[in-house]
Amino acid sequence: MILILKNLINTYFPYVYRKLQQLRYENYILPREFMHHVNKLSFSNLVIDIGANVGLVSETLARRGARVIAFEPNSMAFENLKSVARSYPNVELRNEAAGIKNQQIKLFLHKNTNKTKEDLTQASSMLPNKTNVSYDNFEFVNEIDFAEFLKSLNEPVELIKIDIEGYEIQLINHLLDKNAIRNVGFFYVETHERKFTDLIASTESLKARIKLEGYEEKFFFDWH
Repeated sequence: MILILKNLINTYFPYVYRKLQQLRYENYILPREFMHHVNKLSFSNLVIDIGANVGLVSETLARRGARVIAFEPNSMAFENLKSVARSYPNVELRNEAAGIKNQQIKLFLHKNTNKTKEDLTQASSMLPNKTNVSYDNFEFVNEIDFAEFLKSLNEPVELIKIDIEGYEIQLINHLLDKNAIRNVGFFYVETHERKFTDLIASTESLKARIKLEGYEEKFFFDWH
């Protein structure tokens, strides 16, 4: 019954559905630590959403007036993300993958993408061995060297949220290698080792490196 009601609201009142979804996301899904930080943002702050998907986090950031740069390589998710930019002129969209090189790569899609109408774009990954993606179902996307991008901004970044389905390990190590995190206030990172066990060792190694190099206070890893 609840699912039917949700579908009806989404079909006939999409704007209302989106607002209800956004309020639920901010009040019950996003970490309190993140929301505490977000509620202090102002128009003078620059923030970056890596792995923006359909824009729930980007909209959360934009509603506080911060300038938002949102990265999302999945073409279907990006189409939905555009609605956030239409509502908030302080959002800049990048249909690219924030990564370690300037190149074209394969973005592997959920293995059930062609079997259901359910939105599975959030599962897309640059890692072909992620358990819920298909090696044979992918789209080509542009990857950029995010370390170079950060340095090119020439201004402080208040926070960066990263949710890129396992590729966060390579990305953060790359930023550390290139000494590109000094101008970033805080990173909120969703790691995926609980469901993607191949990442357990590399995730632990990354956290140890961050602590060793003195950046532990810049990172929040308890996203979910």
